[in-house]
Amino acid sequence: MKTIEVVAAIIKHDNKIFITRRAYGEFENMWEFPSDKMEAGETQEKLKEI
Repeated sequence: MKTIEVVAAIIKHDNKIFITRRAYGEFENMWEFPSDKMEAGETQEKLKEI
């Protein structure tokens, strides 16, 4: 089984939470937090600083 590390963000501003809706694929029109695959050289610790 292939393992892919991803990161997600929970963005809160003025008591509102940002969430996105998938535009395609198996989970089309379902809601999710913004996320992406980790790039070469990125670490979980480094991403927490952003």
